Amino acid sequence: MNSTPQDRAVLEEQARRTLALNPDVVFGEVMTMEIAPEDAPLWLRFTSEWGGALYLLDETNAKRHERGMIGDEAFEYNRRTYRLGLITLSGLYDRLKGWQEGEGKVRPFAFAMNSLDCYFVPAYLADYSRVHEAGKEVCDAFIAEVMHRLDGGDEVRKEFEALDVLVGEYVRGIHLYARGQ
Repeated sequence: MNSTPQDRAVLEEQARRTLALNPDVVFGEVMTMEIAPEDAPLWLRFTSEWGGALYLLDETNAKRHERGMIGDEAFEYNRRTYRLGLITLSGLYDRLKGWQEGEGKVRPFAFAMNSLDCYFVPAYLADYSRVHEAGKEVCDAFIAEVMHRLDGGDEVRKEFEALDVLVGEYVRGIHLYARGQ
């Protein structure tokens, strides 16, 4: 991302104001992507396996914190990130499973992606495809399409950077939003 520190500060302030007015904005639909019926097994494996990996990362994070290897702030941010990612993938797994058992043989799955999905899923797919070469082509195509849709054109991924800042601010302040502050 080619922004200046001033641009980033403006985005952070905009994100804080937006979230103060409505923290649920991160759950609003950003885009809809289609998942082909023939790709269902890959997606179910991905959501299941990467959800398990996030669970283990969360456990490791807790142990590192207990041992004093990371501070409170890093522990909390990591914990919230891992858990939001796990919730995101678990929800997607459940929707995919229901679709596969219903219309999954004849219709593509309409993946209505919110800000959290747009933030987590492409990053997790990139990691997953490095470990599972067989699904790399499908993962790379999905990531490329999401990035293309978020691309700010001449503004060099402005929308993606704004999304990155918004989700980062949400993760840092989720405990406040949960209490209604």
